[in-house]
Amino acid sequence: MDANGDGIQLTVAVPERDQWWEEHCSIIPPETFRLILVALVGSALSIVSIAFNLFLFVILIKNPHHRASHLVYLTFLALIDVFLSASYILMFPINLFMDYFGSTLLAAAWWAYMRPMLAFCHVAISASALLITAATMERYLTISRIRSQLRKSHRIIISLIAVGFALVSKTPLYFEVEILTNGNCTGVTKFYADMTQWSKEEPYNTAYRFWFRNTVSIFLPFFLCLFFNAQIVIRLRQQHVGARLFRFATSEHRKNIRSATRMLVLVTCTYLASNLLNVIVSAWEFIDRESLLDPEMRPFYTYTADLVSVLTVLSGACRLPIYCSCNVRIRREVVAHLDCFLRFNRAWKKKNVSLPKLNRDDIQTLRYCNSGNGLMVLHQGENTTTFFGPKQSSCIGTGLDKIVLSVAIARELKDSSAKSSETETVRRVMSNGYSEGDSPLQMKKATRTKTF
Repeated sequence: MDANGDGIQLTVAVPERDQWWEEHCSIIPPETFRLILVALVGSALSIVSIAFNLFLFVILIKNPHHRASHLVYLTFLALIDVFLSASYILMFPINLFMDYFGSTLLAAAWWAYMRPMLAFCHVAISASALLITAATMERYLTISRIRSQLRKSHRIIISLIAVGFALVSKTPLYFEVEILTNGNCTGVTKFYADMTQWSKEEPYNTAYRFWFRNTVSIFLPFFLCLFFNAQIVIRLRQQHVGARLFRFATSEHRKNIRSATRMLVLVTCTYLASNLLNVIVSAWEFIDRESLLDPEMRPFYTYTADLVSVLTVLSGACRLPIYCSCNVRIRREVVAHLDCFLRFNRAWKKKNVSLPKLNRDDIQTLRYCNSGNGLMVLHQGENTTTFFGPKQSSCIGTGLDKIVLSVAIARELKDSSAKSSETETVRRVMSNGYSEGDSPLQMKKATRTKTF
C-alpha cells in the first residue's frame, strides 16, 4: 500500500510541474498577422519616418525664417518623431523577434532597456500630441483674427511647456513598472513585467494614472484638435465664399495663409485619424477593463494596441509629404537639398570612375645604362603586365650617344635662353612706344618724348 501510495503521489506531482512549466515558461510565438503588421510593416514605416523627419528637421532648423514662424512647433515635432520612430523599433519588433526566434540575446537586451524606453516612448507620443494642439490653436487664433501670430520666444515657451506636461504625465511610467524573475524559468521567459504595488493604490491609480494622464496625453489634445480643426475649416469656407481672408492683406499673403492653414489641417487630420482608435480603447479600459482581458476579447485587444502603434508611426511618416504638397517654400528647400545631394553623389562617382592612378610601373621611363647599352626606354610590351598592358624595354643608341645628347640639350637650352631674352627686350621697347620698323634715332627721340 505504501509503495503504491508513493507511486501515485509521484505520477500526480510530475504532471502538475509540467503544467506549471507549460503555463509560465513556454514561449508563445507571435501570430503571422502580428509579425507582418508590427515587425515588417511597422519597422519599414519607422525607418521611413526616421529618414523623413530627420531630413525635415535639418531643413527647418537651418532656415532662420522657419525658426521665427509657426513652424517652430513642427521643428520640435520632427525631432520628437525621429526618437519616437526609433523607440518603436526597439520596443515592438524586437519583442516579437525574441519570441519568434527564441533568442536569449535579444531577450536580455530588451529587458535591459524596456523600462526607460517605455517611458520615453510615451513621453514622445504625448509631446507630439500637445505640440500639434498648440500649433492648431495658434492657427485658429490667427485665422479668426482674435490675435496676430505669436512671437518666436512665445512659441518656444509654449513648446517647452508642452514637453514639460508630457514629462510630468508619462515619466512616472519608469517607476510604475518593475522587472521580476519568472520563477525557475530560463531563457526568453526568465523575466516578466508587472506594475508595482504602490501604483495600484488609490487615489494614485484613478486620479493620476487615468484622469490626469489620459486627459493630458489623449483626451484633451484629441478633442481640442478636433474642435480647432473644425473651426478652421468653417472659417476658411466662410472667407472663401466672401472672397476675402484679411481685408488689408495682399493676394500673396492670403495665399501663404491658406497654404499654412491647409498644411496644419492635414497634419491634424492624420493625428486625429491615428488616435481615434486609441481614444476608444482608453475609454473602454476605464469603463470595463476586465472585458478586454477576457480570452475571447484578448486577441482583439492585442491587435488594436498593435494597430494604434503602427498608425502613430504612419502619421509621423506622412508629415514630410504633407509639408511638401502644401508649403511652397518647404517644397523648394526639399528639392534644393535633394538636388545638392544628387550633384554631390554624381561628382563623387565621376571622380571615382576617372582614370586610375598611375604607379611607377605604368609610366614610360628613359634611363641611361652604364652597361654600355646606351639609353633604355621602358614601355609597355610583352614581358611584364600592368594596367595598360605588358611592359618591355628597348635600347636606343650607345654609350657615345649620352655625350652627344648632353651637348645637344645644353646648346638647345642656351639658344632658348637667348631667344627669350631678345623677346623680352623687344617687348619692353614696344611698351615704351616704339614700333618694329623704327631706327635707333627714332627710338631715341621717342624715348625723349616719352620721358617728357
